[in-house]
Amino acid sequence: MRSRAELKIDARKKLNAYLKIPILVSIAIILISGLISLLQDRNFALSTILSFLFTSVAGVYSSMLFLNIAKNDNLDPVEFSWMNVSKEKLLKCLIYSALMYIGTFLITFLSSVVGVLIASLASIFIMVLEVYLSFSILAILDTDAPILNAVQISMDLVTGNFFKIIVFGLSFIGWFFLGILTMGIGLVWVFPYFSVSFANYYLELRRNKPMI
Repeated sequence: MRSRAELKIDARKKLNAYLKIPILVSIAIILISGLISLLQDRNFALSTILSFLFTSVAGVYSSMLFLNIAKNDNLDPVEFSWMNVSKEKLLKCLIYSALMYIGTFLITFLSSVVGVLIASLASIFIMVLEVYLSFSILAILDTDAPILNAVQISMDLVTGNFFKIIVFGLSFIGWFFLGILTMGIGLVWVFPYFSVSFANYYLELRRNKPMI
């Protein structure tokens, strides 16, 4: 299995070969997210709903793009068509995202009512759960697996690699910090870099730990 550094180098090579489309997609996502956040003070409920819908839908299409870039070993020209997602996959991803959102909200709400200690334990539980389910969307897009199967695939891939995945994510903190220091401009490259690297990690685990 390739090391963390090798996966990131490979991601940069694939991303930098055809940077235009990933950059444009990132700019669009950042700008629209910013516009939606401006509604928060005027209409919190509406902005929350719009934010969830946009984040979920944009996340699916951008994940499809970055997954295909991660698979692009021949460095073929990247096209907008690489973002195409079937209606069935999109629906499954949106249902999964909605279930995750509702589940997280309920756990957070119930724990806050019970007490600080329970709330803290619930927060830790949610963070651990999110790591174990972090490959679910990619599994749906990659294999067209049913939601429960995608969840199982993600949990199987993370099992035995939990702390490695956390370290992998933490290794990008410096990049995101630099992106923020540039008033967010650098994030239009950092976001695709992280996403392609993460998709690379998923594919690497799949190759070394075959699933259904």
